[in-house]
Amino acid sequence: MRSGLTIEHDAAASLHTKAQDKNMRQRLTLPQLEAFLKLEATTSFRDAALELGVSQPAFSRTIQQIETRIGVRLFDRDTRHVRLTPAGERLRPIAVQLLNDYEASFSDFEAYVDGRSGRVRIATLPSVAATLLPGAVRRFCQTHPGVTVDIWEDVGIPVHRAVEEGDADIGIAPPPSKTHSLDFLAIYQDRLVLACRGDDELASSARHDWTVFRDRPFIALSTDTGLRSLIDRAFGAADIQVDPLFNCKHPSTAAALVAASFGISVLTRLTVEQVSDPNLTWRPLDTPEASRPIGLVTCHSRSLMTPARDFMRELQTEARTWDRGSASGRSI
Repeated sequence: MRSGLTIEHDAAASLHTKAQDKNMRQRLTLPQLEAFLKLEATTSFRDAALELGVSQPAFSRTIQQIETRIGVRLFDRDTRHVRLTPAGERLRPIAVQLLNDYEASFSDFEAYVDGRSGRVRIATLPSVAATLLPGAVRRFCQTHPGVTVDIWEDVGIPVHRAVEEGDADIGIAPPPSKTHSLDFLAIYQDRLVLACRGDDELASSARHDWTVFRDRPFIALSTDTGLRSLIDRAFGAADIQVDPLFNCKHPSTAAALVAASFGISVLTRLTVEQVSDPNLTWRPLDTPEASRPIGLVTCHSRSLMTPARDFMRELQTEARTWDRGSASGRSI
């Protein structure tokens, strides 16, 4: 009679043997799955080896290695026939799905690398979104129909932050501060211009100097905006003193007040174009001429994929188009 200790030892040994058998069954590689399916399709070692470009002995060894690796016979063969065993029948749809998934996954990845799919995330000033972006987006979507473009609008510092934190691939904004880990490529000088109504006598002149603001109500931007600091420096250079009205937070609000005949203002050309009010127009300002640079903001520690780089080129093309029309007070 066997003792309980002996029975317990035998049971443990049996479990250990089963675990060893399980560990010996290794997963098949993709080339092995392809060889398995090729033999199943051709039912001929010679034909399968020929299609795979290997010798018949080498192919036979591959099939033997497959069956040894998973611990079960997959093919019944004699001198005339090669047929799947029940285990082979069970493996066939699994192998087909794995190879199809592999091919589809890498096809998707290749399309992404080649710029035929993916997503480009843009953070931009509202004035740029309404002016430079539409033409660039139209051309980009024509050449990259499988790529999605996301557009997020905000003022300068949040745009810089979105790029720095990885929420946007590209920013379109004034230059970031020196403390940011960002790169900046200027693409457009957004000129400060006189904003007035189209029926104002000021619109009859092709251009003006800053003395035009001495005797007119001046609708100002808030002192906490970057654009206001540019305007104040230009007033200082022209030795002009003005009494501002309203101190608007958003340039579009100042533009709306100009269109409503409350006064005149200094805005950027893109802001006036953004508002697109039929009652509003702009004229260049000289002595001094002032502008703010608008450019592409990227993070130098983060790589850009092909679609993002292609989109940047379209933006540069669009900016050059707008730059050619900057000498007049008309939209292009």
